[in-house]
Amino acid sequence: MTFILAIFLGLIISIGGIIIPGMLNMTIAKISINENQKQALNFALGAVVVVFIQSFLGTYFAKFLDANPAFSEGLKQIGTFIFIALTIAFFIMGLNSKKKKEVEVKIEEKRNRFFYGMALSAFNMFAIPWYALTTLMMSSKDLFNYDMLSILLFSLSAAAGTYFVFYLYARFFKLIEHKLTFIVKNINFLIAFLTGIVAISSLYKMYFAS
Repeated sequence: MTFILAIFLGLIISIGGIIIPGMLNMTIAKISINENQKQALNFALGAVVVVFIQSFLGTYFAKFLDANPAFSEGLKQIGTFIFIALTIAFFIMGLNSKKKKEVEVKIEEKRNRFFYGMALSAFNMFAIPWYALTTLMMSSKDLFNYDMLSILLFSLSAAAGTYFVFYLYARFFKLIEHKLTFIVKNINFLIAFLTGIVAISSLYKMYFAS
C-alpha cells in the first residue's frame, strides 16, 4: 500500500505542478505545430529525464528535513509566509495577464529537441522545492514514507505524470488552442485563491490551533 501511494502521489503532484500552461508545455505545443509531434515528444522526453532528477532531489531533501524536526518546523513557518507572498504575486500576475492578448513562446531553431528539453527543464527552479514541500506535507499526514524504494517510485511516477501532460499538449493543443488564452489569463487568480487558503490554514495552525 505504501508503494502504491508513492506512485499515486507522484502522478497527482506532478500533473498538478505542470498542467498549467507554462514555458515547457507551451514550447512542446509550439514544436508540435511548427515541426511535428515526434520532435515535440523528443523534447518532452528530455524534459522528463530532468524532472525525474528534480523530483528525486526534492524528495531526498525532504527526507533530510523530515528527519530533523527543527529544520522542518522552521521550513513550515517560512513556507507559510512564502504562500502569503505567492498569493499576492499570483493575484498581481492575474491582473497583469488581463492586459495580454495571447501567450507567446519562442523556440530555438535547429537544436536536438531531446537535449533542448533537458536544458529548458533544468531552468525550472520551482520543481525541486515543489516536490520537497509537497512530499513533506504528505509525510506529515502519514501518506508517504522516505525509504529509498518509495522515493524512486515517486520520482518515476512524477516523470510519467509529467510526460502524460506533455503528450496531451503535443497531441491535442490545436483542439484547445483558442481556449488557452482564457485559461492563462485566469489561472493566476485560481492559484492565488488556493495559495491563500493554504496560507490562512497555516497561520491558523501556527497561532490559534491548540
